[in-house]
Amino acid sequence: MFFSIQHHEEAAFSAEQFNNPVNPGNPMVLAFMRTYTNTAFFSAGSKDTAAFYIDTLTNKRIAKKYWTNEMQAFAREKEAKVPAAAYRFKVNFFGYVMLLFFVGFFAYLTYDSFLKPVNQEAIAPRPLELPIEANDVYFGRFEQYKEGERVAIKGGFGWFKILENTNGNLKVAMSKEMKTHHQDPTTMNSTDFEEEGTEMKIDEQVSYNIRLKSNDGLMQFHFTDKK
Repeated sequence: MFFSIQHHEEAAFSAEQFNNPVNPGNPMVLAFMRTYTNTAFFSAGSKDTAAFYIDTLTNKRIAKKYWTNEMQAFAREKEAKVPAAAYRFKVNFFGYVMLLFFVGFFAYLTYDSFLKPVNQEAIAPRPLELPIEANDVYFGRFEQYKEGERVAIKGGFGWFKILENTNGNLKVAMSKEMKTHHQDPTTMNSTDFEEEGTEMKIDEQVSYNIRLKSNDGLMQFHFTDKK
């Protein structure tokens, strides 16, 4: 990154009325210097200036420890006459480019977060996220277990109908046509169901799956689609 510091003489006053404390007889000048900082993005000038007595013959500065009381008072008097800095702070070309970038970036974030039209379809509940109600029909599979066994002894795919839903206690009937392997749901019977349903409870309900379990845990239904 481009960066530089420069010291610029802002004002100078003759100080020949004072005796040079380092090289007696050599004339002096009182100079005021201001510091300017330059980067690729901005430039800045210091508010205050620094005073220096300079030997005009040797072109060397006279250290402050050699200044007399009169020299110090003269420096304070002339400091008030030093012109103000041409600028305290200004943005350069690349600074404006960077500033516009950040303004555009935060404007985009504001629009995207608060002003962008809401996609109602994106926030609408998925079919499987909707409350389960009587007469709802779902496609999925069942798994039947034996007491103490972790592997299902029976399973199948087909349609299921909700007969009742009383405070989360469901009665679910399986289709009269259940297949042992997954098939296209549209080709399977979704209108004829067993008259007696199985009592189930909701174990999990997310956007892609509903899992029901019987009270004894030996029967599970997994719904993946809704009619």
